[in-house]
Amino acid sequence: MGLPMNPPPHPDNQHWPAAAPNSRPGAAPSRNIWAFLVIVPLIAAGLAANVVSLMVFGLITPVSLGFGAVVSTAVIGLVWWLLSRSVLWRPAGAWPLLALAWGAGASFVFVISVADSMTTIATALGWEAAEASLAGAWPEEVGKSLGIALILLALPRPWNRPWDGLLVGVFAGLGFELIETIQYGASGALDDPNSDVAGLLSTWLVRSIFGPGLHVFFSGVAGFGVGVALLHPRLTTPARWAFGLGGPGAAFAMHFLWNYTWPDAWGVWWYATLWALCGVALVACWRAAKRMEKVSRLSVDEAGR
Repeated sequence: MGLPMNPPPHPDNQHWPAAAPNSRPGAAPSRNIWAFLVIVPLIAAGLAANVVSLMVFGLITPVSLGFGAVVSTAVIGLVWWLLSRSVLWRPAGAWPLLALAWGAGASFVFVISVADSMTTIATALGWEAAEASLAGAWPEEVGKSLGIALILLALPRPWNRPWDGLLVGVFAGLGFELIETIQYGASGALDDPNSDVAGLLSTWLVRSIFGPGLHVFFSGVAGFGVGVALLHPRLTTPARWAFGLGGPGAAFAMHFLWNYTWPDAWGVWWYATLWALCGVALVACWRAAKRMEKVSRLSVDEAGR
């Protein structure tokens, strides 16, 4: 589906209209309290659950938490710095922290709530190969996609460009992936009979080599669709529904395929192919966002001549 990329010119913004397109001009609220009333409790509940589990791990294998904290901080700093160099960046303070908190906290509320039920459903259907897909992909992608939408709606003044959802999605996925890897790393440390450090490092190595950045891929694609649906000023209602459901739907499909139990004979190359396809999907969204940014910038430049 082609995107109508030309925004209405606005003298105060070289990239996109200063007020969110879904708000009345000149009357966009600085924040939507109702969205924060959903965001804050869910983040608090998810972080509380994860803090409890991490504290338990920390008492048994403190090296795992220390290592995970250092690596996670470095990765977040690197991604933050790299994205801030892009023309797509939103220079609006420490907004990535909200997306990271949703990914690392609130998303797990959905996992805790329905993962076991989805596993039961897969077993009842005799579809054991899809147990991890239904228990993981379904609640995780629904939770992250909902968070992206809520964050965009919570702050309509800074979030006024269709590609902002892509940026929020990248950080939400990063938050989820890092906290999950810290937990897996701690479990790996406990499972190794000889050395916590060996188990920890081997787990992080496996996660870093086999499927790095997958949650960033998934949530970035979902966020692109959600952002276009909510913030593009020139879409029909059917097109908004298509992007709003298509982005999260594509993220779910990619996650479902990754978690599915495929025949052993297919080997590692099948997963390498899946990983590459997921990466290509994110790159395609990024390129589409850059095209929108370029066209919008040129439109404003022409209007100012």
